[in-house]
Amino acid sequence: MKITTEKLIKILIVTLIMVFSFCVLTRVIPESKYIQETISHLEESQNKIMKFSGTTIGTSVALSALPDDFASPLAGTVSDLNTYFIFMFAVIFVEKLIVLIGTKVSLAYIIPFACILYIASILTTKELFKNFATKLLILGISLIIVIPFSTHFTDKVCDEYLTYVDETIAETEAGNNKINDVMSSSDENSSIFEKLSNAFKTAIQDANDLLAYFKNVVRKCVNSIAIMLVTTFVLPMLMLLLFRWLLKELFSLHLPSVNISFKLPHKKQESFVEKTDLKSLEDKE
Repeated sequence: MKITTEKLIKILIVTLIMVFSFCVLTRVIPESKYIQETISHLEESQNKIMKFSGTTIGTSVALSALPDDFASPLAGTVSDLNTYFIFMFAVIFVEKLIVLIGTKVSLAYIIPFACILYIASILTTKELFKNFATKLLILGISLIIVIPFSTHFTDKVCDEYLTYVDETIAETEAGNNKINDVMSSSDENSSIFEKLSNAFKTAIQDANDLLAYFKNVVRKCVNSIAIMLVTTFVLPMLMLLLFRWLLKELFSLHLPSVNISFKLPHKKQESFVEKTDLKSLEDKE
């Protein structure tokens, strides 16, 4: 097996990348400000989901505590929203694991192993090693880039919508506290609806008015859950697909090579047969 200078240069470059990834980037990247900010944002999202979940449970309990059970169906609807919170919490937990562990695993093992396979493809000229190395490299780079990029992108672009979520949580929590204060009040001279009117600073004449208020709260909760689903799950998945496509196109790009050849004119040489025939004719003459 002949190793040309070009192959030696490629092997040297890939070896340097492998050593740099394993020895330097494994320690630098996980401790970088960009990754630490990503972890902080994910923890804030987890805390927000836990607070939102606790608020909806409090709303369900508060509605169930109202007399005559007229708000029990709405309380059950609010309680069912926690299924989405469990899903979002699990997604963020997985994203956090990818950032904390996946980044180190990618830099220490996946990318170096991809480099080893690429060196094997250079030495053996087998496309199988090269294709597998490309797929591993795409996986490793995606693990490092996708979650941090999508997290920062969400915070910058969806800031207005996330503010809406915070306002919904605060409004729902305030409504729960007011209902709890009304239910624990010892004032027997006022009806339940008069107490609620005083607490909410609005006219609540009967059960329909109260249900209309909490239906509006539930509508805002549903909108907030949709926003959080987009920011925690949909956008990261779209970023993953986009980066995967970009990296796949990048590593499968083949630039056409231009072969330039010069053809020099040369004198046509007489064949040995022609020379022999010519000599025999001369001898006959």
